[in-house]
Amino acid sequence: MPSTLATTALLLITTLFITMIRRTTSLALSAKNNDRIKVAILGSGMSGCSAAATLLDSPNNNFDVSVFEGGRGIGGRMSTRRITDESGNQLYQFDHGCQYISTPKTECFRKELEKWKERGWVQPWKGTFATVSAVSSDIELSIEEPLDGKEKYVGYPAMNTVCENLLLQTKSEQTINVVTGKQVRAVAAHSEEETGQSPWQVYHKDELLGSYDWLVVTDRNSAQELRPDLADANINMEFKKVNEHVESVKSCTTMIAFDEPLPLPFDGLTFDYNSNKAVMREEFKSLGWAARDSSKPGRSGNNESPECWVLQSNPEEALRLLELDELQGATLPQIREKIREQMVNDFIDCIPTLIAKSGWDDSKQVSTPKIVDSMGHRWGAAFPSFIKQELFKEMECQVFPEQQFVACGDYFGTYAARVEGAFLSGRAAANEVLKCVGR
Repeated sequence: MPSTLATTALLLITTLFITMIRRTTSLALSAKNNDRIKVAILGSGMSGCSAAATLLDSPNNNFDVSVFEGGRGIGGRMSTRRITDESGNQLYQFDHGCQYISTPKTECFRKELEKWKERGWVQPWKGTFATVSAVSSDIELSIEEPLDGKEKYVGYPAMNTVCENLLLQTKSEQTINVVTGKQVRAVAAHSEEETGQSPWQVYHKDELLGSYDWLVVTDRNSAQELRPDLADANINMEFKKVNEHVESVKSCTTMIAFDEPLPLPFDGLTFDYNSNKAVMREEFKSLGWAARDSSKPGRSGNNESPECWVLQSNPEEALRLLELDELQGATLPQIREKIREQMVNDFIDCIPTLIAKSGWDDSKQVSTPKIVDSMGHRWGAAFPSFIKQELFKEMECQVFPEQQFVACGDYFGTYAARVEGAFLSGRAAANEVLKCVGR
């Protein structure tokens, strides 16, 4: 009997000891795992990439960052459209979103731009720029004089190179996961104490892509009720409320490749509708900006490469075009085709006027080169337009610590609708996360 009791006691002690070891090991592993902070960033535009780079480059960081992009590549509105052959070799490309980076307004962004220049991520666009306007009923074209300190910078060798490098060439040795081509939705979990889950889960359809401690959202349109990305997020109503005071301006873009250079003496042309809207609309219709994309550094290719142009609409004409009766209920490919058709025709029609106003000899016959390729694109939210802009000037991002949720984008801060504004907002969002987690 005593032997039996002793054996039972020994077994009980052994069981308790093993249980304690297992629990201690489990707690140690949990503590180790919980020491790493997982952040999901929705959007790979400048603000999202700036936030990711700031987190990963922070001192003594323990961040695992995942960036989710619904488009086919990194960049958001700093995207580059690459045209390839059947073997995947690039033939030519277009910067069909952001056209250039303006001279910095803040010391913070000036220093950042200097880093990009030193690393070869950007180069100055040393093109010739002009403005076409209407004085009374006459069309005038004026070539801009180069101004010191007013340089235009572009990503090298493509606009989205800056965003790609911010994500993939940070100094940090920590992990970063970039997912493109998937429309995702963020779901708010129950409290961690009740379920052991992280506050956020990110899904693509029904596939769980990961669980995260913090969620950073870079597109203000995510707050719209029809958008699925935050439909199940139970986000703070203040995020939706503030976003009621900003609207998105639509824009139409068309990319054209000519088999020979156009005989125009400029590389970037602004259509000034403020000079005389009626005359400008009659003469140039949908056009708001035209750029010889091939003139940017790193874009020219070889002698056999076509000359690439990017056309962008003015806001009013974009709205008029997209509200045509024939486009109501149309599919996205149909909308893009209509944009392409309209803007190609408008540009081809105005080339003789632009050549004449450039001082070309009227006695010489000038023919428009053959179009090798052309395509249209619709930007549903190209620029922010403010109803109460003062709400956004006062903050560079929105942070909700209790939900571990941050909103950022180019609609925050003093320099909204600029690359600089998007960069500063993303940086501010990351700094808020760092502040909240005590890093």
